[in-house]
Amino acid sequence: MAILTHQKQDNNLVTHFLRTIHYQSSTGNKPYGNTLNILSAIFEAAGQKHLLYLVKLRKLWFEEVDAFLAKNSYPRNISVLSQFTVNNNVIQECLKANSHTDILNALKKLNGETFKHLKQIKARLQKILKRTLSSEELEFLGQKLHFKPHQTILHLTVYDGGIAQALRFETEAYLRMFNRLLPELKLNNIQCHVGDLGQTQFDQQHVGLLAKDWHIVTPPEVHLRCSPAFLHRVSRGHAVLVLYVNSKEEMDLLKRTPGADWLLQNLHQKLPELRDVIQRIGFALKHELDLEQIRLRTVVLGNSTEVPSSIIKDKSFQTESHSSKNTNAKKQFAKIRKMISGN
Repeated sequence: MAILTHQKQDNNLVTHFLRTIHYQSSTGNKPYGNTLNILSAIFEAAGQKHLLYLVKLRKLWFEEVDAFLAKNSYPRNISVLSQFTVNNNVIQECLKANSHTDILNALKKLNGETFKHLKQIKARLQKILKRTLSSEELEFLGQKLHFKPHQTILHLTVYDGGIAQALRFETEAYLRMFNRLLPELKLNNIQCHVGDLGQTQFDQQHVGLLAKDWHIVTPPEVHLRCSPAFLHRVSRGHAVLVLYVNSKEEMDLLKRTPGADWLLQNLHQKLPELRDVIQRIGFALKHELDLEQIRLRTVVLGNSTEVPSSIIKDKSFQTESHSSKNTNAKKQFAKIRKMISGN
């Protein structure tokens, strides 16, 4: 199995990673022990365990995945869609609490309906009740309504639309291949996003390095309130560094003091190499993760892109015409499908 083959390498990688980012557990400085289990527990507690599978897949991408796919695409993200269905069991469970009668009566009217996230249920309940839900009612819903994973999607950055189309035709075959490669992942779908493979990896590496030293290059009033998340590329020559913040109050405070312009100038002064990489600073709310988990996630993704894409190395590939690439893509995918189906 590929996972067993790379298990020791994974453990060494995680140990080095935890040390380099100076990660400390909430219970104090303790030995790392089984570092892979520690990192797995950190992300599982934050609902981000699929991120570890993304890191593993990236490490295996140029070794275990066929050359054509590795050359023309790169794992961008893994997303997990969840859903929740209101049914009699849920209503009976809420009845046991013997409180929040208004919420219970409103939930009965939603019996049989399925929702993708808590905000949808909240909006429907408020419409039925014709009022805003209290903090106690929201806490009650959070405790009683448990969303379950419904679909796991692998997102790939691909070189052009022709390759995206060819990959869509072979989705089932590639799902079987990925599920054999990482059986614990259980992928249900693949989605393609057209983009510059080299630029995507380059951006993620920069943000990962910045996140690792965030507490060094920014003052406490900044790094205790926000953390680098990703680069949003408006165009090839214009990128926005998106910083995740845990609350609207913290975001408003950061916008006022020290402000996005000062923060950008400070980063350019401390790290001149970022002048050509980052042109603006943006803020976004992220309630689900605390700042240390956000930083951890960003550094993990940055570290996982250390192997340069083969598309960068092969300059001749980048100069091919779109029509010839599209034709070649369809032929190659047909061959690959036969190879995968035959295994």
